[in-house]
Amino acid sequence: MKICLGVPTNRLIKPKTVKSLLELIVHSKCDFKIIISDRGYNTSENRNYIAAQAVKNNCDYLFFVDDDIIVQPDTLDKLLAHKKDIVGGVYKTKYEVQDDVVEYLDEKRPTGLFECKAIGTGCLLIKCDVFKRLPTPWFKYEWYKNGMIKRSHDWIFCEDARNAGYKVWADNNLRIKHIGQKEF
Repeated sequence: MKICLGVPTNRLIKPKTVKSLLELIVHSKCDFKIIISDRGYNTSENRNYIAAQAVKNNCDYLFFVDDDIIVQPDTLDKLLAHKKDIVGGVYKTKYEVQDDVVEYLDEKRPTGLFECKAIGTGCLLIKCDVFKRLPTPWFKYEWYKNGMIKRSHDWIFCEDARNAGYKVWADNNLRIKHIGQKEF
């Protein structure tokens, strides 16, 4: 199985992120195409570039890991085992007020694997066939008139995928950390 490991960045990749990705690669039995994209002015442009390269290189899956995320060596294996088109690991925001980077289908926080409305792309596995069925750009922002972001590319991608008939899944049993001023 060929996996595109995509790291979008507009800054430096955190050393702990690099260490966790190296451990994941050593642990995994997959064939990897690794793309670290710093081409775009924003994360959305970098994600689109990485997704296009994943499709162009005939990868089976694209595994996004952001430049400030720490994954466990078996994270990819666990996400692949779910056999879903779109599945991600739940992690926290990196701000003082902590929230899960996921939009639940209802008010309660499920355990294990569950369907959701949207999930952050910081740790997200996407079957490359999904990109072949969705219109481009796959990742884009919705803006307020004052130039601030109204909705992020994560939520818009998930909405577009759901509108195309895909389900979006999340696994909150994974141990994923998000690096801010400290690890959350």
